[in-house]
Amino acid sequence: MSVWNAPVKSTPLNAVISLPPSKSLTARALVLALLAEEPTLLTNPLRCRDTELMIAGIQEFGAQVDEQAGGLLITPPAKLTPQTGIIECGLAGTVMRFLTPVALLSGRPVRFQGDEAAGARPMKGLLDALTKLGAQFSDMPKPGHLPFTISGQLNASEQLQQLQVDASSSSQFVSALLLISPALPFELQIEVDSVLPSIRHVEMTVAEVNACGGQIENLGGETGDWNTRQIRHLWRCRPACLRGGERHIEPDLTNAGPFLAAAMICGGQVSIPHWPAKTFQAGDAWRQLLTPMGARIYRSPEGSLVCQGNGVIGGTQCDLEAIGELTPTLAALCTLAVEPSKLTGIGHLRGHETDRLTALETEIKRLGGKAKASETTLRISPSPLHGDLVQTYADHRMAMFAALIGLQVPGVRIADIKCVAKTFPDFTATWETMLAGANGSA
Repeated sequence: MSVWNAPVKSTPLNAVISLPPSKSLTARALVLALLAEEPTLLTNPLRCRDTELMIAGIQEFGAQVDEQAGGLLITPPAKLTPQTGIIECGLAGTVMRFLTPVALLSGRPVRFQGDEAAGARPMKGLLDALTKLGAQFSDMPKPGHLPFTISGQLNASEQLQQLQVDASSSSQFVSALLLISPALPFELQIEVDSVLPSIRHVEMTVAEVNACGGQIENLGGETGDWNTRQIRHLWRCRPACLRGGERHIEPDLTNAGPFLAAAMICGGQVSIPHWPAKTFQAGDAWRQLLTPMGARIYRSPEGSLVCQGNGVIGGTQCDLEAIGELTPTLAALCTLAVEPSKLTGIGHLRGHETDRLTALETEIKRLGGKAKASETTLRISPSPLHGDLVQTYADHRMAMFAALIGLQVPGVRIADIKCVAKTFPDFTATWETMLAGANGSA
């Protein structure tokens, strides 16, 4: 097990950090390239464990993937044909969820398997929806979870198919269905009759599909900003021919969080270049989340996001239902804050790479902090902290959480630091470059 001694920083920062590309956008672009009718050139795609598994996954269905300068050229197959009949998912929710509907399109049996921890990630809402479309599932020791084999044939219908999806545990169930909707021989109506966690990711999926020629219409009305709840969601998807062409991947704004938060903890300034003026990424919410906690944060005329801090962090109370993946970084700030905090709407985090609510409570307490997790809420109160070996549970976000605490608390060691390879293979090198006050890139 690789252990990393988290560096302490007692002087203000002054750094420019270039982020790795977005994992969420890369995953969606790879699936859409597989289903397109012409080649796609992905420029600036993320290369990490999750996306390498996705690349292997689309190759399993017959896509040809060629390295190009600064990107990947993906040539879709004439027909989706599994090569070995096995998809290795690792711990990637995007792989296990986005490619399962693709397997149904192929009409051939495909086995989905992954890391041991992958068996705890929920799949039932998606599998139930696919069953209604003709899928059959077998060799599934734990119902609604990996591993399993999918077989069966897509419903032979030209009529509108209606699906009511239980997506309370993951928005990826909806995104998975939206991604394949252009390739279906019928119109598909998807309804979610409840609050949908991580709604920004669904909005991202709709935008990406439609940008490639898809025809997805939001019949449920505007979903609103990340802090606006909507109870009923409805999409109508029509068959369409997806275009290829060139697709550029934005920087990963979720991964900006630890670096922006570092400026608040240490004082000084961190700048993130190429921050998009308009985006569906959940990480764009950092601009609203960090200001009430004491940050001065703005987008420069050159397109950089600049975060300035003074080393004093206030508490916060916010609903993170739509942007739950930001919780670990925010929880680190709350642990170092001078006031109590309450993070709500995050029950779905129990089905992420690990049970993040329990993991955060456990590790905050391990470091001397005060934290209490309930079914959907995490409360954190100020308390003297001390160093210890922080467990990461194979979760990249937990490693970044611990690195932030370590900026102020000596003796924080992080177990299995290599788990950051899931989305940010160069995280530790970029972190140390930031602390040195230089320009960093990943």
